Amino acid sequence: MEESEPALAALNESRLPVVAASQVALALPEGGWGYCTEFLIEGNNLDTDLIRGQIESLGNSVLVVGEPELVKVHVHTDDPTSVINLAGGYGKVLKLSVGDMSTQHRRILEAERGAGGARPARPNGAGLVAVVAGRGLVDIFRGLGVDAIIEGGQTMNPSTQDMLTAIESVPYEEVILLPNNGNVIPAAKQVVGLTKKKVHVIETHSVPQGVSAVVAFRPERSGDENMRAMKAEAERVQTIEVTHAVRDTRSNGVKVKKGDVIGLINDKLEIAGDDYSEVVNKALGKLGPDSFELVTVYRGEQASDDELKRLESAIRSSYPGLEVEVQQGGQQHYPFILSVE
Repeated sequence: MEESEPALAALNESRLPVVAASQVALALPEGGWGYCTEFLIEGNNLDTDLIRGQIESLGNSVLVVGEPELVKVHVHTDDPTSVINLAGGYGKVLKLSVGDMSTQHRRILEAERGAGGARPARPNGAGLVAVVAGRGLVDIFRGLGVDAIIEGGQTMNPSTQDMLTAIESVPYEEVILLPNNGNVIPAAKQVVGLTKKKVHVIETHSVPQGVSAVVAFRPERSGDENMRAMKAEAERVQTIEVTHAVRDTRSNGVKVKKGDVIGLINDKLEIAGDDYSEVVNKALGKLGPDSFELVTVYRGEQASDDELKRLESAIRSSYPGLEVEVQQGGQQHYPFILSVE
């Protein structure tokens, strides 16, 4: 008999403890504050690995993604001029944005002292709150400017109270909430009626959707404007999640044995196989790789260096037209999560 919920058909049914509200992490950078610097590089044969390596020497919270003709860069740095000059050596720098995080943080601290430690609500703009599991993924979302992060996700779903605590912690009257997991969406929707703040829930079903949504966020826009742009960007991304079956089952027409490597495409069980590379390549084939340009691989804590190398090699060999990026996700349960766009 087939399962009614294919995405959960072969996952571990045990549940880990819910994250306590006290574990909500404000996404303030560790160490120095510096400048949040973002821009695009337009050029030819851009090498994201090379660019990332050079920019990492100039700052932290570095994110470099894109394709040979267009790359997006995000970095926290004390020397934005050097970063911009470095980028200019690769091509034309577009859509430059530099924000003084030190000044912003000082104002927040001054406001907190004046209000007895409470974070005051700001009338303009919208804050970002995201549910994220995995140390590397937390760093990625923090680096992209998310204001508060609730650590949770698959088999570790945060409660409505956890999300409410995070929403109240950010100094904005308007908040955009990214659940980043289909199981978290119902609780996220419930929190809307529990706060005086205006809360927008973007129904992101996966980490790749959440990342794409955050990249589309612009602080100068209203919450409604950001909501539309972020939702459109999230829906453009396809997600492949790779894990292991914990029992024999049959779901969505796929027969699975305990221990099989299984591939979920946009929450649906689609493939079972013997190894990660086989399953990922079959999943990409089902998506039709000619329609996409970039694959970002988020490495989970269970994936070894050799497994990652084999996976990268298999993708590049089978689909030479795809640009492949690797990020350290650190997520549990899924050795690999892939964003396809």
